[in-house]
Amino acid sequence: RISRSKLDVLTAGEEKPTMALNYSKWDNIVCSSDDDDDCHPNIDKKLWRRLMKEKREKKASEDLARKTLLESENEKDKKELSEIQAQKEKAEDKTKLEEKEKNILAAIKKRDREILAINRRKKWKPEEMCHVVEDRTVVNTPKKIDENIKNLEYEDFVKRFESKLEAYSKLTTESLSQGFLIKNPELLHEHTSGFLLLRSLDLEMNGKSDAMKKVVKQYLIVQYVLDLTKSMGKTDPREVLLPFFKKLESGEKMAGLREEVESFSKKIKERAKVKLKEQEEERKNRKTFVGEDGKEYEYVELSKEERMGPGGLDPIEVLESLPEKLREAFASKDMPALQKAIREMPVEEAKKHMDRCTAAGLWNPSNGSEGGGSSEKE
Repeated sequence: RISRSKLDVLTAGEEKPTMALNYSKWDNIVCSSDDDDDCHPNIDKKLWRRLMKEKREKKASEDLARKTLLESENEKDKKELSEIQAQKEKAEDKTKLEEKEKNILAAIKKRDREILAINRRKKWKPEEMCHVVEDRTVVNTPKKIDENIKNLEYEDFVKRFESKLEAYSKLTTESLSQGFLIKNPELLHEHTSGFLLLRSLDLEMNGKSDAMKKVVKQYLIVQYVLDLTKSMGKTDPREVLLPFFKKLESGEKMAGLREEVESFSKKIKERAKVKLKEQEEERKNRKTFVGEDGKEYEYVELSKEERMGPGGLDPIEVLESLPEKLREAFASKDMPALQKAIREMPVEEAKKHMDRCTAAGLWNPSNGSEGGGSSEKE
């Protein structure tokens, strides 16, 4: 006799045989297509499937009825066993009761074996192999777009959605553009096209042609969707958004979009050259001056109401009414010349002109220059 430990040592170097996969657990799964294997060529397959289905249903019905009967008989016998147990406690001679109890237990055991056999040979259809734990219907409602957005002016629209417009203009793939527009349908607006068009022109004028082409593609996508909405008689651009991107998946449509991007980019480049030339000519004709901070400023003509000083007088009219020396001192901002001109004038006349200059905003009396000039004249 070989012990277990020695047997393990002897078989340690041997390769253990692998078990074959057991497919028997799928034997009781029935699909209607499996009946075709047993169908005679001269018999219609649909008819054969229907006959086999009726046969299985009849057999299943009979097994269910038999199983129900066996289970009900078991329940009755179990109740009788409870009564026998109660009688055994009171009876003096328990032989007959024990014999009866033994027969009932044997009958229950026999019925249990039959119930087990019925369960084992039961044929399962795919729809019977699982059950519904929770059943609910979720309807995705489209994001509501504020009706007031349609009536927004361009400046208000850009101000409200500037961050989204910037983010959309930088997308590089069609899938990202599709997802972004689905999530932000308010961008399917003609003002979006206008923003992207101006952005592409601005990029080209700053020498960023590659970035310009990317923005042009984003512009064309929005414009195509809007044009397709109008041509199909739709009111909501979201209705044509998915079909449009579905068409773009074909190589032919994508190639057409790339050609349109190149063609439109050429138009943007031509317009950028014209715009740069116009800006250069405008810069030459524009009157400018260098401020005290060293920066270049443009002369802007103000209306009389805008020119009014703190006292309600027009500084231009007041400046033109001043004596020549006083006017030249103010124009050149020459403080010594201004003080000299004040000293050479009568006190009353000097006070009158300086009060008018203060009311017009040409002179700030807080500096104290006026008082110094007047006192010296006195």
